[in-house]
Amino acid sequence: MITIFNRKTVFKDSSAEAAAAVWSALKKNGIEYEMKTLKNHSSFGRNLHYNQARSYASGGMGAAPFADTMQYVYVIYVKAADEERALKIIRGQ
Repeated sequence: MITIFNRKTVFKDSSAEAAAAVWSALKKNGIEYEMKTLKNHSSFGRNLHYNQARSYASGGMGAAPFADTMQYVYVIYVKAADEERALKIIRGQ
């Protein structure tokens, strides 16, 4: 069982495809893992970017440079005892 006391972060990225490749490799090699999906902005940050984009777009511009497409961060943890092995597998992909 992975707990906050015995875990290590081996992956943190905004790419769902990269996260899937990592957890697939860990699973294939029999390494227990836990994945968390986190929002990358607080509600304040999301509202700020939305309002900036809306204000910019109302000037007749079609694209909003303030719009943020990255909405989630994927974090993968393994047991501390498996960290070195997991990192070798991830780097060897």
